[in-house]
Amino acid sequence: MFENKRIMVLGGSNFQLPLIMRAKEMGLYVISCDYLPDNPGHKFSDEYHNVSTTDKKAVLELSRSLNIDAIITFSSDPAIPTVAYVADELGLSGPSPEAVITLSEKDKFRSLISKLGLNVPGNYVVNSLIIPEEIKNSKSKFVVKPIDSSGSKGITYSSANENELSHAIEYALQHSRAKRCIIEEYIDGDQIHGDGYLQDGKLIYHYLGDHFFYTKSKNFIPISTRWPCKYEGTEILNVVVSQVESICKAAGYRTGPVNIEARVTDSGKVYIIEVSPRNGGNYVPIIQEHLTGFDFVSKIIYSSMGMDVKIDTYLCEKKVGAHYILHSETDGIFKGIRISDEINGNIFFSKVFKNKRDNVKEYVGSNTTIGVILMKFSSVQERDYLMSDIKNFIQVVTL
Repeated sequence: MFENKRIMVLGGSNFQLPLIMRAKEMGLYVISCDYLPDNPGHKFSDEYHNVSTTDKKAVLELSRSLNIDAIITFSSDPAIPTVAYVADELGLSGPSPEAVITLSEKDKFRSLISKLGLNVPGNYVVNSLIIPEEIKNSKSKFVVKPIDSSGSKGITYSSANENELSHAIEYALQHSRAKRCIIEEYIDGDQIHGDGYLQDGKLIYHYLGDHFFYTKSKNFIPISTRWPCKYEGTEILNVVVSQVESICKAAGYRTGPVNIEARVTDSGKVYIIEVSPRNGGNYVPIIQEHLTGFDFVSKIIYSSMGMDVKIDTYLCEKKVGAHYILHSETDGIFKGIRISDEINGNIFFSKVFKNKRDNVKEYVGSNTTIGVILMKFSSVQERDYLMSDIKNFIQVVTL
């Protein structure tokens, strides 16, 4: 089917490796591209080029010279605008650049939600260290984010204290390519998270879990998602799905994967936090395929080749599972992972990014992740029992 077809994969990290391997299995000639030649995915591609995935013009020039048939990425926010740009310029299958920018840049995303009349946290966009007058002396809490970063890099939970907020803004701007950040009012409530797939504007597949965060810092970074979420099968989840569809339709994004984050207050009020036009990181699509059977990897490859297979109805058994992000609470030297026998039988996939004696950093974002563990459980009760005490069952050992 794919004889003599050439596909460019932007990124060669561990998170793009499943895409590269599947494309190879399908018979595609795989060209990988990023600025990190030691990334593991490049060992399995047919050829590698040292070009940044965010350099749109350089990737376009390379794509033209290589006469590619498709361009794609996986679980990568920074690379998606380049995929859209190159696909548009070369007439290949892919999302529109306008839709990707609207969904990916947090200030534009908030503006779109507001126009749709959906719940949106109070927010302020800044490009300097000047604190908006409206929030000075506020009693509210805020989350300060770069408008265009990924992997929770540059994010801080902050009060309105001028010194604290100034540090949060400076940190966010350091991680923003566009040098803009957004200051959002913190919404107290449950966070749910997971992947979905849009087909002709309809969310034909979704599986959302309860999202948990690292609490030892103010960087507001995920540490685990546990499927299914507490709202599975409820009207609240129906509202989330409906709002995600409305947002994607308004943005002009009708077919492809989406990574969803939403907040639900104690009163049941829904806030859509993010709808990214790509799959989630930390092997979210891989655990979802294991728990439900939905094959994101193959579907995304087919779609990039202009061969999107229609699914009229997708019925699947939604099994119970969780992922856990391996991390260190301090800087140190990596010794290994200690796993209790009590939870070892629940683990079906484990990927450690560090070798013994490697330096590790305090967990402040995806760039300091040590690894990811994927688990399945016989019941929600078993999951909650084991995950509630996860630090005693799975330990990162450092010197």
